[in-house]
Amino acid sequence: MNRASQNLAHCLAQFPPIVRLRLLAFMHLVEYPDTMRASLEVTPSGSMRLTLDTEVVPDTAHRH
Repeated sequence: MNRASQNLAHCLAQFPPIVRLRLLAFMHLVEYPDTMRASLEVTPSGSMRLTLDTEVVPDTAHRH
């Protein structure tokens, strides 16, 4: 399990900061759905946009 965690951390470190932030927001939505609002927009061409928002104010160590 420790090795799997290290591999996951290494993979995540390869992503740009905005991608890591988006993944974190999605994981927060899955873990704490009551604190998040999600809206999904789908255009006629098939493109999608998922917008996540929270009213929980992060402490200063977690602001991006």
